[in-house]
Amino acid sequence: MNRVDDAVAASTYNGGFEFKNGANAADEYSYDANGNLTKDLNKGISGITYNFLNLPNAVTFSDGSTITYTYGADGTKLRTVHKIGSTTTTTDYCGNVIYENGVQKLLLTEEGYITLSDSKYHYYLKDHQGNNRVVISQSGTVEETSHYYPFGG
Repeated sequence: MNRVDDAVAASTYNGGFEFKNGANAADEYSYDANGNLTKDLNKGISGITYNFLNLPNAVTFSDGSTITYTYGADGTKLRTVHKIGSTTTTTDYCGNVIYENGVQKLLLTEEGYITLSDSKYHYYLKDHQGNNRVVISQSGTVEETSHYYPFGG
């Protein structure tokens, strides 16, 4: 697939799932020999490189921002670096602890995570397949919801 055009009018529903055409080029998508997506102009992605495990190594966006990933030999993600303009955010994954710019940020648990800045618990609610669908606070307030679709979205 090199291009998608959607002739259907935008839905009246504010959270509609229609295709958002962010580019108008002959080749909006590119793939490498392994079938990995290397370009998606509709999402502003001008390049994606992959390592020998077929995991994304770097993502470059048309605005010049980048995301780079570092993995262990077994494919475990160890670091993510986001560069947007002059701002760089480095996230390190060390066992159950997540660091952001060298500061401990989260402690992961089987039930959810603890934000270390305020020592508050956040709990995962899982669906029948074990996917995290909802994050709730200590008091039961919904903080985040995730939706999973058959096509991977």
